[in-house]
Amino acid sequence: MGILERARVEWFAAAFGLVVGTTMVFVPYEFGAAIFQVIYPYVRSLGSLFLVGSATMLAAMLYPTWPPFVGWLGRVLFLAAVAFYWWAATVLPRGITGFILYPLMAGMLLLERAHRFQGRGLLPVFIACVALSFGGLMVLVPSSFIRLSLLAFGPFIRLLGGAFLATGALLAVGLWRGHERACRIAAGSMSVLFLNMTLALGSRGSWAGMGVYAVLALACLLLWRMRQVPAPSGVRWRLFRGMALASVLPILGVGAVTSYVAQRAISAELRGKAQQAVLAETAWLEQSAAIARSLLRSQSRDPGFIEAVRNGDRKEMVERVELLENDTGLFDAAWLLDATGETLVPSKRLNRLTGNFAEREYFQQALHGGDAVWVSRPFLTRAGLPFIVFSTRVDLGDGQRVVLVGGLSLNRLGLQSTLASRSYHVELFDRRDGILLRETERGDVLTRAPVLGMLAPEALSAREGVLEAFNESGRRLLVAHAQVPDTEWTVVVTARLREAFAPVTRMGAWVVGIAVLAGAISLLLSQWVGRDVAVRLETLRDGFAALGTPARELRVQALGDDEVAQLADGFNDMAARIDRTQKELREAIAIRDQFLSMASHELRTPLTPLKATLELLIRQSESGVGLTPERQRATFERLTRQVDRLTRLIGDMLDVSRLQSGRFALTVAPMDLTALALEVMERIQSTRPERQGLLSLDAPDGQLVGRWDEQRLDQLLTNLVENALRYSPPGTPVSVRVREEDGQVRMDVEDRGIGIPQESLPQLFTPFFRARNATEHYAGGLGLGLAICREIVERHGGRIQASSEGPGKGTCFTVWLPRAAVADAA
Repeated sequence: MGILERARVEWFAAAFGLVVGTTMVFVPYEFGAAIFQVIYPYVRSLGSLFLVGSATMLAAMLYPTWPPFVGWLGRVLFLAAVAFYWWAATVLPRGITGFILYPLMAGMLLLERAHRFQGRGLLPVFIACVALSFGGLMVLVPSSFIRLSLLAFGPFIRLLGGAFLATGALLAVGLWRGHERACRIAAGSMSVLFLNMTLALGSRGSWAGMGVYAVLALACLLLWRMRQVPAPSGVRWRLFRGMALASVLPILGVGAVTSYVAQRAISAELRGKAQQAVLAETAWLEQSAAIARSLLRSQSRDPGFIEAVRNGDRKEMVERVELLENDTGLFDAAWLLDATGETLVPSKRLNRLTGNFAEREYFQQALHGGDAVWVSRPFLTRAGLPFIVFSTRVDLGDGQRVVLVGGLSLNRLGLQSTLASRSYHVELFDRRDGILLRETERGDVLTRAPVLGMLAPEALSAREGVLEAFNESGRRLLVAHAQVPDTEWTVVVTARLREAFAPVTRMGAWVVGIAVLAGAISLLLSQWVGRDVAVRLETLRDGFAALGTPARELRVQALGDDEVAQLADGFNDMAARIDRTQKELREAIAIRDQFLSMASHELRTPLTPLKATLELLIRQSESGVGLTPERQRATFERLTRQVDRLTRLIGDMLDVSRLQSGRFALTVAPMDLTALALEVMERIQSTRPERQGLLSLDAPDGQLVGRWDEQRLDQLLTNLVENALRYSPPGTPVSVRVREEDGQVRMDVEDRGIGIPQESLPQLFTPFFRARNATEHYAGGLGLGLAICREIVERHGGRIQASSEGPGKGTCFTVWLPRAAVADAA
């Protein structure tokens, strides 16, 4: 019966292993459905096992003269992969079709190796058994096969089962009776039935099942069309099998490795970006909460406000409360309650709603909880609006108290765009009860946080972290979370892995398509080249025979040259260059993202008060209300300070740009360091009158002359003194000492501020680095000042170091400079 007798299950198994293994290696994120959750952590390893086992079986079939252990090794690897896949993706989820199909395939594969079936294939028997089993189950339990049929055929599952039973019976009878025509008709009919199942599973995104039934449909089609198996002999056969292995398998292997490397790289980058996004969101929320607390705390302790409340000056109280509500740009509502919870000053934005709010949690916390600023749980106001509020107690003296409240609208919070919300799904919830404060996709609030439906609260209990989870549809998600310091809030950003890895999936599809196309072209070329070589060899043989030369004495050796080795070396060099480029690109992206995040926050800090002050001036100008000279001067001084801060930030950015581009040069000339130090101290004292008398300079009476860059040393000393003032509490002194020491000039800038932890000292002069306690203290800046100071000192040939006994014990920065800059000496 030709091909019907020689068609082996091993062929089907090898093709099935290649298809499923390729899918698992190239598109592992498509195996996120519920039935694959057990194998998902091992999907790449399982796919590699399928590929190696199938390729080894295929090589053993193409080269039958190889040692038998090669074929057995391939079968063992393949059966191990099938056993794990069968148990994890079929038995545990109770899949009915795989429960039958995979054990039947494994049994037939082993049975073919029995002595009785040597030289005979069992593929038609296997297909007949599958068709009869599926047909019987479709008739008996049609509901289990709905997903295995196209939607149009869904109501006719029993009819489809009857077709399977009829074609399976026809194939079985044809094999038993030796009727080839009946077998071919049955195989052709079953190819259509299996194609229906392939299309049905493909429409539902089931890649593994689609691969199984696609191979079954192709096997039935070949049994229907082919008459004989090509004879595995001759030059054309040797070229055919060599080209088949040399074209398809290496491309699949290299593509698999490349895909794996790309997936790992993208996974690492995605995790890093998700973590940066959640930390940026956390920093924004932390800053907003800190500003809200600061505004309420400063207002509650303002003597003028306290006096107005004590005297019952309603006009002043209303003005102060409306100032919080309208001019800060942070609060959406503000109101004042007395000690019994009655409304003293209602919120204008909440329609001046009054009443007794003593039962509110935020009132009880503020009234009895000390001087802290309390953050409430999310709740609905009496106006029906979702809010969270900050509340604090205002002590009036003689045991009298009132409660000042500032509210943030959750609706506005959900609409506010941040760096994370532009690229990720962001959730913000209260850890006390899991209630949503912010959700960027659907805009829900005051409901249970969706992420808590995928993960237990314990999984999000860490301060920050990155993990993976399945959503309700079985798709894999990357989840990054972090807690907002000093609050009960947790921020979660999620990214869908399928969308994130879409470029890798497309690349994998291209690699597989190229491999298939290359294989098809190679096989056609092998036939053409084989025919040409065969004709030439026959002509050569006839010529030798005519000359009487014995053919057995002729040896024709096909020796290769070094092109393959050169190609491998070229590929290795290319891979190494790509790897280096990817690493440099990832590092550059990480630095860029970090810089943009910090720069955006730092530039926003002075711009916000600038905008608020200008808007205030515009409103006062339009209303015709003029400012007193004192308030006008104070306003302009605030504007000047913020402009100076912007100027310093931009100056630091320009200096870093010059450092990176190699344009940071010195202009040295003779100068007096003592005079420069005096000038810097006088300038800083004039801009910081509140520090008058707290800055001291210890310098020689005479001149201290050397060859240095005066402008850069001015920048160095100014940065160090400003840093000391920035991280020192008000009223603490800062000392500057300039003296000669061992032929050099030594400068010390010492403060009694927040100090530096010992573990942060080695990295203190690294760009963008901040010590842990400096981050908590938050005094602005990009973390570039000390890095620029180190560059200035080292360009002069000197050195700089920082010393501190620990947090809260102050810091001393020491600079040693040669009397002549190295750049000048050179």
